[in-house]
Amino acid sequence: MLRLDERLLLDALKRRNASVRLVDAENLAAPDGLGLVGLIRVAGRSKVLPLAHTYEAAGGVSINSAQSLYISHDKYLTYLALRRAGVPTPRTALAFGLEPALKAAEALGYPVIVKPLDGSWGRLVSLAKSPDDLASIVAHKRHLESSMQEFLVQEYVEKPGRDIRVTVVAGRAVAAIYRYSSSDWRTNTARGGKAEPVEIDGELEEISVKAAEAVGAMYAGIDVVESRDGYKVLEVNGVPEFKNVQRVTGVDVAGAIAEAVLEVARR
Repeated sequence: MLRLDERLLLDALKRRNASVRLVDAENLAAPDGLGLVGLIRVAGRSKVLPLAHTYEAAGGVSINSAQSLYISHDKYLTYLALRRAGVPTPRTALAFGLEPALKAAEALGYPVIVKPLDGSWGRLVSLAKSPDDLASIVAHKRHLESSMQEFLVQEYVEKPGRDIRVTVVAGRAVAAIYRYSSSDWRTNTARGGKAEPVEIDGELEEISVKAAEAVGAMYAGIDVVESRDGYKVLEVNGVPEFKNVQRVTGVDVAGAIAEAVLEVARR
């Protein structure tokens, strides 16, 4: 069953008389029969990367590229890419166990955020306010997810009860929303956060576009927080949901993505 995001994209492409074929990844026997240009909308790392590589191995185009998806699906690789590009982002440490995590948290200062390298919608992301909190969180996460042998410890950034999701398409910030939450420090709309439109200023546009370029994404959802030191990028999503951005702002995000995809296909 198609999600709303994919239905919006399909409608936008059809309005532009594009020749479109839907491919259900669950019923796919790769590598044959995919075509030459693929707009990949499966979210899981285990599916999205092989599909992207399949298109590129056949001389086709994956949107986004396999390399950008590889980076954006790994929060630590994203952090390194943002830091290398000079994009402001919270200080972050990779830890392979509790002892290095405790050292990182002490250096960053409590409270700290603990998160997996891969994940979305704020799942398995926790706030540790003390060493005891951190030890309990690590033990609990490893109980829930045995593969979680490495994780990130990140400085907690005070924010005004909201963050910003910016949708970047082909080097332009096309739309953005504030995401609020009255009951949780996480502001994902998937967790029930309220959304309002954002008037994109020059600084927000610049940092968001640079973040997308840092991971090599043609289009992306950029999560930004307003800190005391200005905007900071929290995450880059290479297979972003945009239905709430489109609904709240009235901007035809799906149309902007469709135009960018068709421009690539015409090359």
